[in-house]
Amino acid sequence: MAYEYEKLVVEQDGKVLIAAINHPPANSMGQGVLRDIDDLLTKCENNDDVRVIILTGTGEKLFSAGADITEFADLQKGKVPKYNGNDIYFRIENYPKVVIAAIQGGAYGGGLELACVCHLRVMAEEATLGLPEVKLGLNPGWGGTQRLPRFIGKTKALELMLTGDFMPAREAYTLGLLNRVVPRSKVMEEAKALGQKLAAGAPVAQREIMKAVRLGLETNVREGVYVIEHSASKALQFTEDFAEGSRAFLEKRKPDFKGR
Repeated sequence: MAYEYEKLVVEQDGKVLIAAINHPPANSMGQGVLRDIDDLLTKCENNDDVRVIILTGTGEKLFSAGADITEFADLQKGKVPKYNGNDIYFRIENYPKVVIAAIQGGAYGGGLELACVCHLRVMAEEATLGLPEVKLGLNPGWGGTQRLPRFIGKTKALELMLTGDFMPAREAYTLGLLNRVVPRSKVMEEAKALGQKLAAGAPVAQREIMKAVRLGLETNVREGVYVIEHSASKALQFTEDFAEGSRAFLEKRKPDFKGR
């Protein structure tokens, strides 16, 4: 399948697809970037040759600096954009395949909000992140006020949002936002290694696990166990992957999951 885009540079490594935001100088999340990500998600969703997507940015300095400020004038005139950041971000968060953010540079505003909706995050130890919208007289509007406190706690999240200050990657890792922090030169290597490991896993089980965790965080533990987790277990009970995983375990070999 061809992946030719104006604002994304796409390559594929086995069943791992890497999509780099290509909107210099800031890799801002303008209409073109949102359009291309939306189309990519559509093409990959039912493509068995893609099991994991890595989102990153071109260049070393910025993963993404957030919303495209050049498009703000249209918003102030009341023009409704065709592609809504929240719609695309919810789509990533609810996506049935694992999406990894490979954050090689700064992630600010909508860039950090994009990283938050990815399922896993690898970041350069030299990079920083933040939600500086307050310095423009704005609020984080693509989920930052809702998701970041769930990751790092209300107190620190409020400090970042109210001051607009940036946080070093190591601190974000300590607070639980990041899965890996490595030197910038190793970010893509680490993300690809994680992606390849996940691509060899059971896709249907991964989908149900991500769904159960996402829904469970929105309810109480009892409903999470007896309704959400139970539903996931029932959905997986008669899959070919479960049968294959069980056989492989008994035969002491690696399973060959088909995603069925």
